[in-house]
Amino acid sequence: MEIENNKKRKTKKHDEVVTLPPELIEKILLLLPLKSLIRFRCVSKQWFSLISDSHFTKSHFDLARTTNDMLLYFPPENSVARCVDVEGSIHHDYAVQIPETSEHCSPRVMCSCRGFILLINCVNSTHFVVWNPTTGFHTTVSYPSALLRRDMYRPHKLWAGFGYDKSSDDYLVVTGWRDPYKTSEVKSRWEFFSVRNNSWKEIETEGFRSNYLITSNSGVFYNGAICWLAVRSDGEGGRVIVAFDLNEKNLSILSLPPVLPASCTTPVLKTLGGYLGISYRDRRTWRNELWVLKEYKVESTWTKLNNYLPYEHYGTFIPLCLTKSNEYIGRGNCNFNMLKKFSDKGKLLESKVIKCGRVISMIMFEKTLLTLPRNKREDDD
Repeated sequence: MEIENNKKRKTKKHDEVVTLPPELIEKILLLLPLKSLIRFRCVSKQWFSLISDSHFTKSHFDLARTTNDMLLYFPPENSVARCVDVEGSIHHDYAVQIPETSEHCSPRVMCSCRGFILLINCVNSTHFVVWNPTTGFHTTVSYPSALLRRDMYRPHKLWAGFGYDKSSDDYLVVTGWRDPYKTSEVKSRWEFFSVRNNSWKEIETEGFRSNYLITSNSGVFYNGAICWLAVRSDGEGGRVIVAFDLNEKNLSILSLPPVLPASCTTPVLKTLGGYLGISYRDRRTWRNELWVLKEYKVESTWTKLNNYLPYEHYGTFIPLCLTKSNEYIGRGNCNFNMLKKFSDKGKLLESKVIKCGRVISMIMFEKTLLTLPRNKREDDD
């Protein structure tokens, strides 16, 4: 009899331990790292539903103190991309299936934001693809009707970006293109697609239609704006940044560092250490220079980073990210198909050759479980 009572007490105690209120379970899960959440989705159907819920994923993303920065590169003629955790070894990568692609063509990478990557598939260049490599989720966004009518056969005239509008909890695809049939002047048109409204809308471009020529097809999302490098087409100025504010829905101009030498190579725009950054090589000194914009304002001041990134004899080293340990990861060599990691003192820590015959696309993204918000048409249904 005593043995049976002990068994009953142990069973009761065990039940008390594992039975927790759903609200407490959610609070505990919100404090866990993303790697654990991905694994815990397999615990039960209830946990899978909770961790996959859009409100939970958004709360987890907003509460996370550190991001899970990943590097994704797309070998040409391959339907599989390779993913690298920048805080670990660049040799420890893994395969990620690319959506809507073929074994003969890799997509054009346009922008990343909050774990999503904007792609243009070269197999069917009539739409964008919004993709979360962490979850495998992807959806398509058809080109604006004006672009389909006039410019679908000239994809090299197109530039695009993807960003998040916090004020309306909405994601926007922003694109622009030049009219290839009017060679007498530089004519451009801009539109944005709202995921929530499921529709395109033209952007007012007073002063931008003929004055600025976008030189970078891929946009960079930073602090509520998507940025592209551009030059003045009238010859009255050098390089600038054209920025689209997702909240105000307007375009503005940001100046580059005033000390940008005329002898520099073409600048590359990116995010570095959580800031909008620009990198180039000075042909006089052969040094790689890095600048960051710590506040997104028209009159913001650029800050030069103290680094000792070496000159590559067979080409320029282009930094792609700055790790939490102040290490630079980037692409180097003459065909840019080599990954390298340097310390902030210029010491080579790791290098990896990516074997392929052509230049590959690379992009940084955050590893998240976020999903896109439902659009109004879905809510009505």
